[in-house]
Amino acid sequence: MAWLAIACYLGSVASAQGPGPLAPVHRITIITAFLGALAYLAWELNQLIRHPDAETLLLAILAAGVAVALGLYLRNLRARLEAKLTPHPPGRPTV
Repeated sequence: MAWLAIACYLGSVASAQGPGPLAPVHRITIITAFLGALAYLAWELNQLIRHPDAETLLLAILAAGVAVALGLYLRNLRARLEAKLTPHPPGRPTV
């Protein structure tokens, strides 16, 4: 009976190394969040011009902070993925 359980799991583990299909999906998700943050920042700045008050100013500052943080994360993510996905010559240690 144990051999049957082992046979069920033989093909279930990925043998290839690398980030797999999750890396592009994660990148698309972060890009979408970044674009959404920029759109929200534009909306808040429009509200700030129309009705200047402390709450709108605070929300615009927070939206700008989130957009900057997502942009920095996206730039760092691209650099890390590029370093991991770039083929290295034999004998050279990988990252």
